[in-house]
Amino acid sequence: MDAVAEKKPIIRFAKNFVVEENLAAVTWPQECEVCGSVVEVRDAIPLKENFKGFGEVKVEVVGIPYCSQCFPLIRAGKRLNNIVWVVSFVIGIPIGILLVLAAMTNQNSSFIMCGVLIALGWVIGYGLSWLFVKLPAKFIFKTRIVEPVDSWLIKEEKKDKKEGISVVIAIPNKEYAVKFARANGVSMP
Repeated sequence: MDAVAEKKPIIRFAKNFVVEENLAAVTWPQECEVCGSVVEVRDAIPLKENFKGFGEVKVEVVGIPYCSQCFPLIRAGKRLNNIVWVVSFVIGIPIGILLVLAAMTNQNSSFIMCGVLIALGWVIGYGLSWLFVKLPAKFIFKTRIVEPVDSWLIKEEKKDKKEGISVVIAIPNKEYAVKFARANGVSMP
């Protein structure tokens, strides 16, 4: 009988969990990420990004456990985050254009400066959308919106001094994050 030993994931903690290798072997505690009850639904976060030198990288963080009562609250949290991003662009781009127009009165402004001002406008727009959309929505609908587990890809230097792609997993529930760390053999400060 052939036994296949599953390689453990290499995970470190640096404000969020960084999975360096073997994302498929990540172990999620068998309880709802929000309330700790019985797991009824498993969520997945598909990730896709282009990296110079690596091309397009597609991975999926699978198996995030939720109960049937908390899953709609998580979906509402994801929708709220999407609304904040859209509003930040709708507000931020015009603010950036206004900043560019204000800077154009100075004859020494360059094209690079225009890009910086557009980015600054978007940052201001994101701050305003967070302040006037997300904060009030979380306050008003605090029992109907829960912050979801989030994940993204990063390019970093690995332990073997070679560049590679890692997956960052942000778990907003601190008690669950401690259980996740224990299940995967990660030490947290």
